[in-house]
Amino acid sequence: MNTIYLLAMAAIPVTAGDLALAHWARTNQFPFVILGLILNLIGIIIYSQSLHTENIAVATAIFLGLNIFAVSLGSIFLFRESLSLPRGIGLLFLLISSLLY
Repeated sequence: MNTIYLLAMAAIPVTAGDLALAHWARTNQFPFVILGLILNLIGIIIYSQSLHTENIAVATAIFLGLNIFAVSLGSIFLFRESLSLPRGIGLLFLLISSLLY
């Protein structure tokens, strides 16, 4: 399987897990802690599979770049957080650099 697809598949549950943990931090609803931890574990297991075929530095940079981009979008839509123009440009560069792999 192509490494970028594997890393994108890993970023999806990790992003969902991060957003679940953020929801828990705002609402103190304990089931979201469990959900967040389980989703993060699933994503890390998928991510670890990419290390069979990719350099750890490259795999980690792409994985975290995709995760940061997705969490930022999630925080905007789910938690109504704002995004300044410089941060938006930075996120765009982050996404482009991850996809240029």
